[in-house]
Amino acid sequence: MSLLYPNGFLQLPAQSPQIFYLVVQFPPTTLSEHLPLRHYFRTIYVILLISLVLTLSACATIVPTAKPSVTPSPSLTATITQTPTLTPTPTPLPLFAVLLAAPGADPAQVDALQTGLNDIIIQAGLQWQVRQQLTVDDLVPELRLVVAVPLDPGLEELIAAAPDTQFIALGIPGLIAAPNLTTIGSEGNRPDQQGFIAGVIAAMLSYDWRVGVISLSDTVEGRSSRTGFLNGVVYFCGLCRPAHPPFYEYPMFFELASTATSVEWQEAANYMVDHEVQTVYVYPGAGDDSMLSILANAKVNIISSGEAPQNAQSSWVVSLTTDPISLIQEQVAGLLDGSISGGQSLVVPIQFTQINPLIFTPGKQKSAEQVLSDLQTGFIDTSVDLTTGENTP
Repeated sequence: MSLLYPNGFLQLPAQSPQIFYLVVQFPPTTLSEHLPLRHYFRTIYVILLISLVLTLSACATIVPTAKPSVTPSPSLTATITQTPTLTPTPTPLPLFAVLLAAPGADPAQVDALQTGLNDIIIQAGLQWQVRQQLTVDDLVPELRLVVAVPLDPGLEELIAAAPDTQFIALGIPGLIAAPNLTTIGSEGNRPDQQGFIAGVIAAMLSYDWRVGVISLSDTVEGRSSRTGFLNGVVYFCGLCRPAHPPFYEYPMFFELASTATSVEWQEAANYMVDHEVQTVYVYPGAGDDSMLSILANAKVNIISSGEAPQNAQSSWVVSLTTDPISLIQEQVAGLLDGSISGGQSLVVPIQFTQINPLIFTPGKQKSAEQVLSDLQTGFIDTSVDLTTGENTP
């Protein structure tokens, strides 16, 4: 329907009297004649485009949302764990024993002890050392045993400083007794005891007690041996008076200085033979092979020490040995395995070696061993003054 009147005015509704009317004078045409169709579609397109843009803009509006609250995690505090410092563990020292031989010690004795004790020490799991000196600083807990020989290396200080170490002192006099000290032969060799038991054996073997001793006159040991022999014979036979001639006074003795010549020693042997002596004790160091040969050729029984020389073997009865090795071996083994306690004072035992059983028969050996045991344990006194070698007053 056309809204234009034929006169060209735009007719508006009468219900709007207050609206002014804009009168535009156009030629009487239709609306389509004034606005081409393409302009109409362009307008619609623009409107739709604007609507679309507005719609998209509304959709693209970001609605703020509540941000999730972030709960802070508890801060991780670095804890420093101290790694313990690795202290190198010291290698423990091996257990060991020491043979203490100060300068001036008898090298033969040192060699004999080193060899004689080696197997016992090793079998006990110890190392075996030989030293010339030992200080208090050397007394470590691993030191189990000290064997000391003369000269005294200052043992008393060491013994007091190491109560857990056992000490064996061989032939060292004057030491104070201690629980960890074993003394052996602290009085030295007992030539008086050797002479005494030799006198007992000689009296056992000889008819009518016809016995004698050849000794040294210029040493206390020689005189002690001579006096001990005479007392041993008397201990066994009392007055020792022969029942048959020749009637000499027995026991006899013949002694010379250590500087005596071979001729003088041969005179000593001839003296014994001439006086019908049947058994002679020859003190170690007295006489020579020629003297022994004279005695053997006269079938005189010989008691001495060491090994019998070839020219006297037929008459050799027994050797009196005072080698302490066997006693020390026994003490060392016992101290190391705990079967023997320290604190003892022992004498070097006299042993019977190089025995001729045809003369010194087993029965007589047994009797002599009993006397020797009583002698060395102190039940029998030799009555010899060891400072002079003579009888005690």
